[in-house]
Amino acid sequence: MTMQIAIIDPYVKTPAVHCFNNLVQTLNSPLTYHMPSTQGMSSLLDSASNTQAYIVLGSASHVTENIAWHGSLAQFLIQELKAKKPVLGCCFGHQLMCHAFGSEISFYYPDEEKLSGQRKIVVTKDFWNFQEGEIFHLAVTHRQIVKTLGPELTTVGVGLPHDLVIHKNLPFLGTQAHPEVSGYFCQEDIKELTPIETEQAQRDGIRFIRRFLQHFSVLEND
Repeated sequence: MTMQIAIIDPYVKTPAVHCFNNLVQTLNSPLTYHMPSTQGMSSLLDSASNTQAYIVLGSASHVTENIAWHGSLAQFLIQELKAKKPVLGCCFGHQLMCHAFGSEISFYYPDEEKLSGQRKIVVTKDFWNFQEGEIFHLAVTHRQIVKTLGPELTTVGVGLPHDLVIHKNLPFLGTQAHPEVSGYFCQEDIKELTPIETEQAQRDGIRFIRRFLQHFSVLEND
């Protein structure tokens, strides 16, 4: 049985196919692709027994909309976390799971303006195989943030508050950033990035994802 990493794309406007392809090319591991926002939960349920980790991508949807598929996806991932399968939430995925664990999500600006560009995220305490003081320059594009943190979670990195969060007992890591970005995503969605910043965001993003997966032995160490 070949074990695989499930990439969950909760898009509502445009599928993040370029980001998926970027992960295929850089992780060198079997991946599957799932679209619960438009195709439902069946593909995730059908492949769960062969899945060893999950990466949840960003979305133009907002957690505060409280759409039915939000709850279905969050509850499925909580069950998988309880089965000791690691979950990495990126941007919307971060907010979705933080909300499921009791956090408050809200718009950063009263006028709902978007935050977009590159953000320096600093690890604030040792956790897993990450060390205090490590820096990741990651791409960001979002309107909402984790405003207050649920009691089961702890902040382990900042650019903005709660930019990097883990669960105290389950293998969940969330980041408000987009470590999965492709060059196309940066060009089309984060136009503020220079070519040098785009390259750095992609490099640091994959380094971040690989470190997460390596901690749980989903990928071998470099």
